[in-house]
Amino acid sequence: MTRPHEDLERHIPTDHRPGGAPIGFASGGWCAIDIAHVRADRVDAGISAYETMVEKARTSAVKAHGGAILRSVNNRRVIALIAINGHDAFRHLKSAWDDHHLNAERHAVAESSTLTLYRLTASGGDATIDPASTDSYAFEHVARDPDHVRALIAAIAAAQGFRGVLVFGTDDAKASAIVYRFAHASEVDAFRQSAVAQQALGRVGDSGETVFAVHPVKTFG
Repeated sequence: MTRPHEDLERHIPTDHRPGGAPIGFASGGWCAIDIAHVRADRVDAGISAYETMVEKARTSAVKAHGGAILRSVNNRRVIALIAINGHDAFRHLKSAWDDHHLNAERHAVAESSTLTLYRLTASGGDATIDPASTDSYAFEHVARDPDHVRALIAAIAAAQGFRGVLVFGTDDAKASAIVYRFAHASEVDAFRQSAVAQQALGRVGDSGETVFAVHPVKTFG
């Protein structure tokens, strides 16, 4: 089993063991979300790099106060969600992570990544992110106004197998990020293929892969 160790390059004490307590996000709270595209054979390295960066965010001027690392089931995405205090904290975070990303790219960890500031605009059900849960999680990024997506909460909550949902929106209201929590992966797919979801969010695949199954790897309280 991997033990806590100190990142020798950045000197950040980091526990790389998976797990952590269930974590929630406060309504109206700010959240930095980074979506990294990785090679499947480098997903573990990508997770390790993001765990170190999140730990750095907790102990630096960013003062991050919670977060989660998600891994896509196909091992091609690593997603970091970090609860922060707003725009100033995001600027500190972006500066620190840009520097670290240069390192990561040299080691071919991330093919590309997009760090964006969001605000939690809506949630429903048990929207905690829990590494120990056997529920099925999915993550989606859509070019839709968060108010538009928020109107879907009732429809999502009524879907078979629903457990919880988080809806994050960008400052400019041009994009949203959604974390779904359902009992089974097939139920996420069924909802996303429903007429109401396709009308509101667009057909899956219209602009590439917009929604994909994920599993919580690590949470930070």
